[in-house]
Amino acid sequence: MVRRIFLFLIITIAINTLASEHHGRVFIDKNKNGVWDGNEKGLSGIMVSDGLNVVKTAKDGTYILPGHVKEKFIFISTPSGYRPTDTFYQSISSGTESYNFPVQVYENKIEKDGSHLFIHFSDTEIFGGSNAQHTEWVQNIRDYAANEGAAFIMHTGDICYADGLKNHIKLMNSDNMNTQMFYGIGNHDLVKGEYAEQMYEQYYGPTFYSFNVGNVHYIMTPMLNGDYHPSYTKEDVYHWLKNDLAHLPKGTPIIMFCHNLLTTDDSFIYGINKHECIDLDEHNLKAWIYGHWHINHIHKHKSAYSICTSSPIVGGIDHATAAFRIIRVDHEGNISSELRYPYLNKTLEIASINNLHVPVLDSGKIPLSVNCYSTISPVIKVSYDCIYKGKKIASNKSLKQNTNFNWYTEVSLPQQLERERFTITVKATFKNGETAQIRKSFIFDPLKPVISVKGDWNNFRKNSGHTGNASDSLTMPLQLAWTQNISSNIYMTSPVIHKGNVLVASMDENNTGKSSIVSIDIQTGNINWSYAVRHSIKNSIAASAGLLLAQDVEGYLYAIHTATGKLAWEKKLNVKRVHPPLIEGVAINNDIVYAGSGTGLCAIRLKDGKELWRNDTWQQNHGSTTTLSIRNNVLIASSHWGELFAHDAVNGKLLWRESKDGIRHRSSSAVMQGSVLYLTSDSSLFIIEAQTGRILVRKELPYNVNVASSPLVTENEIIFGTAKHGVIALDRKTLNEKWTFRTGDAMIYTSPYVGKPAGNIESSPVMAGSAILIGGADGVIYALDKNKGSLLWKHVTGAPVLSSFAISGNVLLATDFGGSVYAFTSSVGVQ
Repeated sequence: MVRRIFLFLIITIAINTLASEHHGRVFIDKNKNGVWDGNEKGLSGIMVSDGLNVVKTAKDGTYILPGHVKEKFIFISTPSGYRPTDTFYQSISSGTESYNFPVQVYENKIEKDGSHLFIHFSDTEIFGGSNAQHTEWVQNIRDYAANEGAAFIMHTGDICYADGLKNHIKLMNSDNMNTQMFYGIGNHDLVKGEYAEQMYEQYYGPTFYSFNVGNVHYIMTPMLNGDYHPSYTKEDVYHWLKNDLAHLPKGTPIIMFCHNLLTTDDSFIYGINKHECIDLDEHNLKAWIYGHWHINHIHKHKSAYSICTSSPIVGGIDHATAAFRIIRVDHEGNISSELRYPYLNKTLEIASINNLHVPVLDSGKIPLSVNCYSTISPVIKVSYDCIYKGKKIASNKSLKQNTNFNWYTEVSLPQQLERERFTITVKATFKNGETAQIRKSFIFDPLKPVISVKGDWNNFRKNSGHTGNASDSLTMPLQLAWTQNISSNIYMTSPVIHKGNVLVASMDENNTGKSSIVSIDIQTGNINWSYAVRHSIKNSIAASAGLLLAQDVEGYLYAIHTATGKLAWEKKLNVKRVHPPLIEGVAINNDIVYAGSGTGLCAIRLKDGKELWRNDTWQQNHGSTTTLSIRNNVLIASSHWGELFAHDAVNGKLLWRESKDGIRHRSSSAVMQGSVLYLTSDSSLFIIEAQTGRILVRKELPYNVNVASSPLVTENEIIFGTAKHGVIALDRKTLNEKWTFRTGDAMIYTSPYVGKPAGNIESSPVMAGSAILIGGADGVIYALDKNKGSLLWKHVTGAPVLSSFAISGNVLLATDFGGSVYAFTSSVGVQ
């Protein structure tokens, strides 16, 4: 081993003697002309590199680099409080030995203690699109950066392909974004050329580099493989990284970027063999920030976080919200996160008033629930005025913030004015000084609607086959009986009804500890209990025998006593901890819960948590939004971008697997009726024999149905949501289109690779009598006529509705993304 190391050193020295020496100066460009004028101050202690060697500038700002055989650039590690007049890098050219770097003072976006914020996003993939198509989301990021004082903006790759590489730098650069703009190289940025990163380097410079902001040292590392092979190797990056880190004062916080995650292990080790490796945790690594997977996910490793952010333009592969991420960094390098959703311009809605009706609480007050959001600036205050006959009886009263969308208060009204008309005016004030206002009227009617519950709704769409057909009818129009916010976002987790209570679960993609399972009294809307869980719950929960079952994104399965909110048992499923997150939903059949995915798919006895069987035949793939389906002892499971699987529900034996004709891209859950299952996938409707997997019918559709919306099979129709065209009904016999209901454009975008504008439906329809109930990403709850598709009733929430509903007796339970739960009843019957 000693001989090998000695030989390596000899070869390295020999090679480097062939390289040219480079020198230059880093200086404060006081007159901003980009040229050292002889009297401008040099900056000492600035790290300068040739892609292998790293040196620090002398007192006068000068440096000397030895060069090396693979050199392409000279670049500086931009110091905090400065930005380059031009770029932080210069291409090495034959005959040029001097490379000067003019920088300008840039302190206005960094606090005195070094704290700051930056913006991260990834995977914009703008290939094939005109710049005009990207004006809005780019302007959103530019405006947010200006409003909130972003120290820099980071794009971690998949810019994408040759057209994207040429055009993205025109869309977003340090000049037109009015802050420092940095890029990383992704797998689809390694394109055909003399070498794969050639075009990237032409427009964006080095593929690995570092810079400083506040007290933090930031490091970009490159994607090591992609569509074509790069000329750099992991060894090249390792040796440069080792030299870069060697110049940092001990204890300096570091934050690293790459297109992909380095590791799913507890520790972050960057190495080329067991002898040559860097333990980044020992270098005070705070976070590894990446993209590639098209998801929004934060995971805590031994001491550092890994943080993935999806695209700001379109929905993610696992239906992650289109978003850019705000990361705030304190003086010690500790971080906090906030996702921002593009395309929302001062949206404001009073969600607790509809059709002149507002619920009345037991206290005699009325709930005032408001959903409000703006992409470019946080909401800092929501207030209301209450007006009666032209006079204000309450003025500028504040609401309390529950979530990133929802604000709430309770309004007192004079009891002697029962059945009188009032007007509520709500004003939202944003941090940038802008405001929005909305006004709604209502009749103050203290009579409460009767809530009559007739049975449980224990699974997603009622049963483990997910048929979605309620036993009861609902008379239109519906009226709001109560609304309750659970202080965290609700994603695709549909409510269940069990023993007179409503059970819901929430997510927290900023890792602030807000994810929970919540029980609500179905009669009053009061919270019975809340159970905090480790991570986000994003999909279906289920209940039976007094237990609520839910699984979080990192594979913890919880069994909670529905009466008390106490943990009965929990189990860590055998799923991957980081990629992909466990997005799937659970199902219960015969007091057995089916949970997990891949080799974590298992059947567990409810009463004691005993595992009855576990799958060992297929692996997880990208996160799937499907919920497990069971009927006649056949269990249907999914691997997104993989296959559809059928198992014997009793012993776990694999019955069949299928991926052809677009089934591998499926996002909707299988609906099992009789001996067949129905599902939509890609751009087709499938009817499949459940026991054998034989495809009985494949109906190609002129719509993208890559959504979580599962088909509703009625006597005469097959009804489902689409990614762009709202709700579609096919004639069940002919499979021809029967009707279409076009919803409004989505507020946030979740369907993979679908962006603005689109009538996106992730919610699965349910049926009560002749009414179809479904939610839209446009923030509206709809009731449609089953036969005609005409609108019977709607309730505007002002926050996306991504989950499906529960129905029992005369009550409809719905949720929105802002964390609110709604109970609607038929307008007949009051107490």
